[in-house]
Parts: sequence; C-alpha cells; structure tokens
Amino acid sequence: MANPGSGTANAGDDSTIAIKVSFELNTPDGTRRVQFGLQKDFTGTDIIWKIHFQLWERNDRSKPFVDPIVSLDVQVNPQLNGRAEKATQGLTPSQTAHATGPAADAALAAQQGQLPVEVAQDQIQGTLQQ
Repeated sequence: MANPGSGTANAGDDSTIAIKVSFELNTPDGTRRVQFGLQKDFTGTDIIWKIHFQLWERNDRSKPFVDPIVSLDVQVNPQLNGRAEKATQGLTPSQTAHATGPAADAALAAQQGQLPVEVAQDQIQGTLQQ
C-alpha cells in the first residue's frame, strides 16, 4: 500500500503507484452507482494497470446508497495500457454507459454465481475499449 502523498510503496513492497484515479458514475434513473478506479503501478520496469470496480444499487432514490453489493479488482491486459492511461483524464459517455450497464450487470451476475468471475472481469475491462 502506498504511503499517503509519497507516490512510493511501503517497505517490503516492490511496486510503486504512479497514478490513481476514481470516477463515481450514476445512472440517469439514480438507482445504480459505479465507482470505476484506475491505478497504474510499476513493478521494476513493468507497468501494471488495475481497475477497482464497485457497484451499488437501490430501489428508492430518496434513500442513500449503503454498502457496495459488488467489489472486483481487475488487472488490465497490457494491450489496453494506452487506453487505461487515456481514461485517467475522464471516461467517455460510451465508457460510462458500458461501466454502469453491461459491466455492472456482469459483475452482479458473477456475484450471484450466474457468470464466471473472469467473464465479469473481461466485461469490466471492456469499458476501456468503448
């Protein structure tokens, strides 16, 4: 885990966090929220991108979101590193729609045992390809 504000890793950890951003995405109807986080790490000279994905749902818009119903971490395919880097500047409307729609649906299905976790992770990672 990184030391706050230092950009370096703790003693004994051989990775360095270079970039860490998170986007809070809400559906237009206000019943679903996705936290889409991107993190760029260096391990030696290797660049590793990760997506931290969390999903909240509620039936009543007048009540606050409580705890996330799904939390998944996805290591990004190195072929998508450039897209991950670009996404740190902000997600496009199609990326936002994918994250709150198909990616969130897949994450929920995996949480409920209706879909393999790897398929959900691929769908979440697919957000970068939109």
